[in-house]
Amino acid sequence: MLPLPLAHNSARVLEFESLRDLLRGYTSSPLGQKRVAALAPSTDRNWIENQQQLTSEIREFRRVGGHFEFAGLLDINQVVQKSRIEGAALETAEIRDVVLVVDRAAEWKEIALSPPAAMKIEWKAAAALSSGIADFTQFLRGFRNKILPDGTLDDRASPELARIRREIEKQRRVIQESLRAYLRRLAEGGAVQDELVTIRGERFVIPVKIEQKRRVQGVVHGASSSGQTVFVEPLETIEQNNELVRL
Repeated sequence: MLPLPLAHNSARVLEFESLRDLLRGYTSSPLGQKRVAALAPSTDRNWIENQQQLTSEIREFRRVGGHFEFAGLLDINQVVQKSRIEGAALETAEIRDVVLVVDRAAEWKEIALSPPAAMKIEWKAAAALSSGIADFTQFLRGFRNKILPDGTLDDRASPELARIRREIEKQRRVIQESLRAYLRRLAEGGAVQDELVTIRGERFVIPVKIEQKRRVQGVVHGASSSGQTVFVEPLETIEQNNELVRL
């Protein structure tokens, strides 16, 4: 915990801000940058001695080959606060960020409990600082390999999710095959602009020349930038699209 700063000090004369900027350049995460930004001169002897001891221990930890990756750690306080609101739901990307921080915390806890044996000084201040880290074993086991790096859920996150995604893929193939067959029939009469299937508003549609729009019974989902083409959802695929949206 940071001590109370001095009400009056010579930080400007001693170029403390420049020192803080230099230190900030060595941080590799928003959490570290926030921590450095909060540093201020203090006369709290216990805090100063503890920081000196921490510095000595971490220097020795690095000397014997110890390593820990801080890059990418985010401030998850707002996400945690959101999770405490009754009825609130976190997005998968938010859960991913929480899991990342928790995973790193668990990794450091293991280091704190078992520092490198080659260290020549007592691992005391670092152990005390790390003693408040909870045991996240069960938490991490519940999320392991379920959220992909891009924030989407892995198919194996649950059997039900895997089933739904198989159904979605099957439904997409059914719609696309139906629309391609429909396109082939329209192409014979020159009604379609291009023989392709596209998506507008989560629904599969086909491009139709504006002058041929009356030949295609269905729902129009917008037009091209040139205005020469409209995107139509044929009547025969409306129910299929409805099922896809439901899934």
